[in-house]
Amino acid sequence: MFIFGFYSGSFVIEAENDMKRRDFLQGMAVLGGGLLLSKTPAMAASGRPQQKSGIQVGDVLANSAIVWGRSDRPARMWVEWDTDNRFAKPRRVRGPWALSPSDFTSRVELTGLPAGRRIHVRVGYSDAGNGELSEWVSGSFMTAPIAVGPVRFLWSGDTAGQGFGINPEVGGMKIYRTMAEQEPDFFVHSGDTIYADGPIPERIEVEEGKVWKNLVTPEVSKVAETLNEFRGRYRYNLMDENVRLFNSRVAQIWQWDDHEVVNNYSASKDLTGDARYQVKSTTLLQARATRAFFDYAPIRRSGPEGSEQVYRSLPFGPLLDRFVLDMRSYRGPNTENLQTEPGTDTAILGTTQVDWLLAQLKASTATWKAVFCDMPLGLQVADGDTKWEAVANGDHGPAKGRELEIARLLKGIKDAGIKNLVWFTADVHYTAAHYYDPDKASFNDFAPFWEFVSGPLNAGSFGPGKPDDTFGLQVVYEKSPATQNLSPLAGLQFFGQVDIDAQSRAMTVTLKDLNNETLFTKVLQPA
Repeated sequence: MFIFGFYSGSFVIEAENDMKRRDFLQGMAVLGGGLLLSKTPAMAASGRPQQKSGIQVGDVLANSAIVWGRSDRPARMWVEWDTDNRFAKPRRVRGPWALSPSDFTSRVELTGLPAGRRIHVRVGYSDAGNGELSEWVSGSFMTAPIAVGPVRFLWSGDTAGQGFGINPEVGGMKIYRTMAEQEPDFFVHSGDTIYADGPIPERIEVEEGKVWKNLVTPEVSKVAETLNEFRGRYRYNLMDENVRLFNSRVAQIWQWDDHEVVNNYSASKDLTGDARYQVKSTTLLQARATRAFFDYAPIRRSGPEGSEQVYRSLPFGPLLDRFVLDMRSYRGPNTENLQTEPGTDTAILGTTQVDWLLAQLKASTATWKAVFCDMPLGLQVADGDTKWEAVANGDHGPAKGRELEIARLLKGIKDAGIKNLVWFTADVHYTAAHYYDPDKASFNDFAPFWEFVSGPLNAGSFGPGKPDDTFGLQVVYEKSPATQNLSPLAGLQFFGQVDIDAQSRAMTVTLKDLNNETLFTKVLQPA
């Protein structure tokens, strides 16, 4: 029996290298066909709970992982896992009740997992009324290693932006399928996981006289204001078969940016003149958006209980430590960004997060330190005519405004002697490789470093951004559209791939497009 595009049995990828491709291709055959697969009459008559959103796995460590699922009714979550794709001796874990306050989402932390192994997992729900068990939805993921071995991860951002949602005529969000084919150990979504502020219409006239046609639900047809509308954005993305396939294959790390709430939101955001919004309080929108994000993100809770902390560190064996930042929650208002002294208005990460990151980096013993940041450090990203959305301010001189905080961070990294640190980001809707050179910077008390940019996954293409000279940003490579807001039909949808070699420990960063074409490659040797 088929269920929501997934095979009800052990439809998973084998751990052994010689089996991976066979199983993946079999999975593609199972998922082939229409974008949305309807229920069979037998399923409809059974009264079983259903899992239309598939499963997700997130924040995987060497011995644990977060497994997420969603029922369509009050039901108890059950999770089984095994190192054998046949589930010969599955370990069963009783999860929480999926109830309406969480939009029937639930999650469980699997513990005691073996390190460096492919874990096969399946999720089911038992009806709270009649006890009937749903069909299983299956997937697999890699746990972090404890021994030196090859590492591969992907990153990108920006899903369903500028009104470009699920287009059945082009096969939906195909880049997710392309990424799944690369068989990464994990994927980092660098923010704008949804576009709550961008209505998705049935059709959009785009370049060259073409028409983009969307699948539309009531919740995505307008800007999100209610809690249900914010949740509906996540439900919408999970309607795409490519996304569900990817989620069943690849463990994820989520961070957020602005479009989870509203474009360029900060304490200075004013919706008074925006007729699309009946709710004018950005704070209230943020509260609802935050609840929806944590309902749907397969995220490991960190920080004090109830803090809704997104920044966190996640080790991934001897070769890699992962540091996930949050440039949105602790920032001051968007301003002209030219203050000469640090203060609450110049915060972008916030003092606590900067201190945390420096301490975590100093403590790291991994060869590489990957810092995942939701916005580039040196590109000029404007908020209207006079305000700035990111770090840079276009002044090109000594550090001012939010640059003061980043200058303290970069100096702290240099003074601590931290080596092999690489930044990965998204946000600007094109792909690029940046080298920050202190010899060409106005503020030069830092060690040189690389920053790689990718995205969008399924959104309008923009760029390129203008570099700011304060931290000596040198554009080594970029690919962006000649005109702004090109549709995904133009092919300018991007992701990045990182491979760390087990023997040389070299890091190879490759920028790719939605067809898996290599655009740029940089090999970094460890210090």
